[in-house]
Amino acid sequence: MAFVAGCAYAGQAAVPTPGVRLRLSEYQKQNWQVEEGLSENNVRQITQSTDRKLLLATFSGVLTFDGQRFEPVGTVKNPAGVNGAAVNAMLPGLDNDLWVGTDGSGVLHQTAAGVVNVSEQAGLLHERIRTMMLDHAGTLWVATHNGIERFRNGRLERIPGTGTIAGDITVVFADCRGGNGIPGSMLFITSNGLFRWRSEALQALPLPRQYGSPTALFRDRDGGLWIGTDHALLQVLDESANAPVVKEVMGTKSPVTQLVSDAGRNVWVGTRHDGLWRYSPAIGKVAAETAHWGAREGFEDETVRSLFVDDEDNLWIGMLTGGLSRWRKAPFAPYGRQEGLAVGYAAAAFADSRGDLWLGSWGQGLFHKHGEVTVPVPLPEMQPSTPIRALTEGKPGEIWVGTWFDGVYRVTEKKKQHYRLGIESPVNAVSALLYSREGELWIGTYTGIFRFSSGEPGKGAADRLLDNKLITCLSQDQDGSVLVGTSEGLFRVKGQTVTAIKGLTHPYVLSLSRDLAGDIWVGSRRGGLGLLQGDHVAPLQVGGALGSLPIYSGLEDFDGHLWLGTSRGILRVSREQMQRAVDRHGTVPDVVLFGKADGMRSSDCSGPSQPGATRMADGTLWFATTRGFVHTTAVAEDAGPRVAVASIEGWSSAASGEMETLRSNGTLELKPGQADLRIFYDARELSNPGQIEFRYRLDGYDSEWTTTHLRAAHYQHLPPGHYRFEVQARKSGTDWISPSAALGVRQMPHFYARWYFMVAMLLLCGAAAVVWYRRRMHRMRASLAVIVEERNRIARECHDTLMAGFAAVAWQVEATAKRLVDGGDPAAAVQSCELAHSMVVHCQAEARRIIWDLRDSQELSGVLSHALSRAIDAHYREHSIHVDLQVDGTELVLPPGSVHHLVCIGQEAISNALRHASPQRIDVRLVFNKGEVRLEVKDDGCGFQPGRPSAKKGHFGMMVMEERARKLGGDFAVRSTLHLGTEIVVRVPFSAGDAMPVAERNALSAAMW
Repeated sequence: MAFVAGCAYAGQAAVPTPGVRLRLSEYQKQNWQVEEGLSENNVRQITQSTDRKLLLATFSGVLTFDGQRFEPVGTVKNPAGVNGAAVNAMLPGLDNDLWVGTDGSGVLHQTAAGVVNVSEQAGLLHERIRTMMLDHAGTLWVATHNGIERFRNGRLERIPGTGTIAGDITVVFADCRGGNGIPGSMLFITSNGLFRWRSEALQALPLPRQYGSPTALFRDRDGGLWIGTDHALLQVLDESANAPVVKEVMGTKSPVTQLVSDAGRNVWVGTRHDGLWRYSPAIGKVAAETAHWGAREGFEDETVRSLFVDDEDNLWIGMLTGGLSRWRKAPFAPYGRQEGLAVGYAAAAFADSRGDLWLGSWGQGLFHKHGEVTVPVPLPEMQPSTPIRALTEGKPGEIWVGTWFDGVYRVTEKKKQHYRLGIESPVNAVSALLYSREGELWIGTYTGIFRFSSGEPGKGAADRLLDNKLITCLSQDQDGSVLVGTSEGLFRVKGQTVTAIKGLTHPYVLSLSRDLAGDIWVGSRRGGLGLLQGDHVAPLQVGGALGSLPIYSGLEDFDGHLWLGTSRGILRVSREQMQRAVDRHGTVPDVVLFGKADGMRSSDCSGPSQPGATRMADGTLWFATTRGFVHTTAVAEDAGPRVAVASIEGWSSAASGEMETLRSNGTLELKPGQADLRIFYDARELSNPGQIEFRYRLDGYDSEWTTTHLRAAHYQHLPPGHYRFEVQARKSGTDWISPSAALGVRQMPHFYARWYFMVAMLLLCGAAAVVWYRRRMHRMRASLAVIVEERNRIARECHDTLMAGFAAVAWQVEATAKRLVDGGDPAAAVQSCELAHSMVVHCQAEARRIIWDLRDSQELSGVLSHALSRAIDAHYREHSIHVDLQVDGTELVLPPGSVHHLVCIGQEAISNALRHASPQRIDVRLVFNKGEVRLEVKDDGCGFQPGRPSAKKGHFGMMVMEERARKLGGDFAVRSTLHLGTEIVVRVPFSAGDAMPVAERNALSAAMW
């Protein structure tokens, strides 16, 4: 930026000009209709609830409005809850209740317990309510189409003799509390005129006929009484007399429908067909003033149904068909065509040393503003369409003007001079001007710099610097050197020395802004801002709006804020925070972005002209935009803005999305497995809710605050536990000084994550471990028992068979030796040796069988047929003799001991037949009868006589089989016929409880697996 005026005012407070009123055009206006969520465009009454939301009476019921969303009110949603009647009026009560006046169903009283129709309880049916008021004693006054009523001590009663009230009379009552009237009285108007109710008596108060009939009655904040009539606004000077003393302060072309006053003592007047008026009483030396806003000025609807000024001093306007409008004193006020300045695209703004303002346009010429008067300044030989490119001040009262292709002008009170540089063309232009402290005139162009040491073109030679470079801006540093911004970088010129400045984030320099401390801030085209430090630019290490937008201009106010003009609006940031950010010693600066919602007709402050912004001596800041100029107001300079206080509104799960109310104890308990959680919060700000910033955290889950402009926090899959949700609000760019709202949150665990379930699981696991241990010990004992039993069995087998056989062999050998020693018969000795040999062979067979039993990998299954089949397959299938096994009856599962002995008997019988009978066929038959099993082994061999077995053939094995049968408690029998074969039969009894069918046993085994 070029020269910044007003450095001598550093440290002074910003004081708005006394008595200056905003033009109606300078109010920031915003309108809501059905397209923006309003239920209908006919807004009949506006008021404010205790939670600072607006209440709107419409044909569709009562709505609330928080500046962003319209929502129906509870049970009055369908409309007013009774017969679909329209709502004409509503009044917040003293105990969080709501009085609702309908257009056909009387007065409704809504409390936490429900809705009561007060009119119907009093026997007043189908009443049409115009408006209502609560007086200082808590009495409810009701204006109806039938007259005036009051509700006190639980009863609704009619005031006789008042007359009817037309539908367009909606501002009816004026309480005498705090006013100049008679204490204890109530003033009201009807279609019959003005009345006073005092001491249970009605008194008519006549008005001069020339003013017409009264249509609105209003008492302002100072206690003053105002009356609207068919064609005038009257100020009541004395209301104590029987005939009030009035003065007409303003005439209207249509009956007055609404009256309200603001904090600036302005009286706003709504009319039936003539739009909106403002009457501003005289203040000090500032005279009284009237202003009008109608369809010609862009008013949505000239029929005003309701007016209301909220606690932020915003004016709300409800119209017949135009919806809802908000007028407010925004941080910025526009200054363009509607304010009398014929400028569309503003170019440059410059405040001179005398306090005057110079405004350059892009095609409408130059303007001079002195006080409240702005006049065009025609320049000789310049076409009106020539764009103004640069402004600066030389000597006091000397303004230099640079144009696109028409050279340079000097403007003083006495004359205007035109200077050409010889480079004028449509492709060349004067782009920047600077008048240095040494009296040198610097002219930047698209092709370099002209420096006139004499301070005037044409006097002395001009120095040419930075040839062929596009000059964008000029500024003088504190050491007297001149800083030159170009499209190719930043340069410092001192004398004839030109030094390039390093450290730019982008080479295209747009602005050089000097703050009140003398520091130079460098703005570039591709975003970013840097602080000049010697011959180096220290960049601002931030992102967001401050790091991405091009900076076209910059100013510092008297409160330590830098104001930066960008293509998206005007940024405000603390210079102290900027310094810390440059030094990387602090957090990211708090930035406020102002735009159309803050009074600007356009948010675009881009443009090639210099300077694009200036500061007046009183602290007012002016910026050029693509739709006229804007300047700051007292709202922008307010040192103590309203503190935004956050409140938690409700919560919901992400699946439903519908907000649910919170418990009265301020806690929130979530069901087990709650996947999503949304907590809604807000801060009541009706002026500009978009400027409210929030930060929140869930203590116990979040490690840091989350900063956002959204009004809901979203969490997913919270672990079970106790948390505390906190949220805080502020206006963007201010400190976090407001109290935070808190909500306790408890995420309930699943039943399997609760302590008693854990204890039960531990106990169950302990019990299972004990059972498992006992069963393992039992199995180990059973395994050891099986091993011991098997060892005992082997020992018995060895003892009963091998040891007995070896003993018999020993005895037989001793007997043979004795015969030989005694010299006995040699034949007897030979026979004795053969018997001993037969015994040894038998012992060998028994030993093989025992070894086979030990090596058999199949566990005794209890199925006798299976065990016999395995034994036959293992020992006898290799013989040519056919061995056949047959099972008769239902086979049962026998105890392992029985199976073992019966298998051994079968093996012995088959072995005997093979050794001694030379059979061709052996039949093995198992017969299962009730309570016994019979084993039959029959061969077709040579047979023998059972009573005379030959010792040579070793038939002493019969004794072993008989012994095994006796061990099982059974019978052993041998039937043999010489040359016809031998049959061995063993019968073994068993208990039915010790055996089960094989099929049942197999099914049970499969089920267990």
